[in-house]
Amino acid sequence: MVVIRFGNAIDMTRDYRFDIARVLCMTYIVAFLHLYGYVYNVISANVIPSCHILCDACLGLFTFTSGYLLGKKYCFGQGGNSIKDFYVNRVVRIIPLFLLASLVLCLIGFNSAKATLYGILCLSPFLTPRPKTLWYIPVIIICYLITPMVCRKDIKNRICNPFIFIVLVIFMGRVLPVDERFVFNVLFYLLGMATAPCFTWKFSSKKGLILRCFVVVLFVVALVFCKYKPWVYTTNYLRITSALGVFAVLFLCDMIAKMVFPNENEKEIEKKNRQNHSRVLVSRIVKNISYASMACYMFHRFFFWVGEKLWNPNVVALKWVYMAGMVFPIMLVLSYYIQKGYDFLVVRIEDKNYINVVYDK
Repeated sequence: MVVIRFGNAIDMTRDYRFDIARVLCMTYIVAFLHLYGYVYNVISANVIPSCHILCDACLGLFTFTSGYLLGKKYCFGQGGNSIKDFYVNRVVRIIPLFLLASLVLCLIGFNSAKATLYGILCLSPFLTPRPKTLWYIPVIIICYLITPMVCRKDIKNRICNPFIFIVLVIFMGRVLPVDERFVFNVLFYLLGMATAPCFTWKFSSKKGLILRCFVVVLFVVALVFCKYKPWVYTTNYLRITSALGVFAVLFLCDMIAKMVFPNENEKEIEKKNRQNHSRVLVSRIVKNISYASMACYMFHRFFFWVGEKLWNPNVVALKWVYMAGMVFPIMLVLSYYIQKGYDFLVVRIEDKNYINVVYDK
């Protein structure tokens, strides 16, 4: 069954921090970082020193969000959620679209057949060549595979198991030739899952606001420092800065959510929010883009490829306007309907009693 909330009011129970995080991170990666490469025909991370740090932070926040939300929703063990149902839900949710995206990017020549095969088999974190862009999806799939072993029902194992896996992943990254991006993202997935039962990552006090602002400013300073101090380009500095960026972007999204969607308990404030049509419209846009973010990430290379085939202006400013102002919005709409159409097919299969999958938009 697909649960989709389309009402005339803001969903006051929804945590918009993570929707905003998905929207901002996906927009940065797709509409700036990767689009930059199409406009200038270069790899943006090689031209703008801090680009790949912010990209790692955005993907790390994506992964942290997945671990945190799944940690809130699931617990496994005696009397807990079914491991089989969890695997079926996750497989049906991501793998078919991933297979389709992998095949499409291989057919247009973006990824080689060997890299595509390693990605599909989830071997790309451990073997080269790795698929470009879609390298991230096998990381998420592996995170899903270890979730039932980490997210246990009893609170002791619920907190201890993720940290045990964190130690194992760090050891693996030191000893084995594993993709550093895999280690980085799995660590944040485990951190999100470990903190889900006991920590909200919300800081409502004045000290909390000061802390969030300090982290955001510190991250910005670290990015600026990269631009003027090339010698800081060491693995440790990059990873520490990227890790700081995960929390900086999360805290920034938290502050934006509090300004745009103030979630108060008072009935009068809630009533005002429900009657504020502009906020209702913004909440719908944010939810829908968040809903389409994974499909957009998986297929945006294909959409950009099609956009260039249709028209490839030589003027840089004109290409920015065309790709960012026309191709990207169309991509968002199509990605939303790709995801929605896919969910509709899942519902039809469920109606035929082939499989039972629950989606919560």
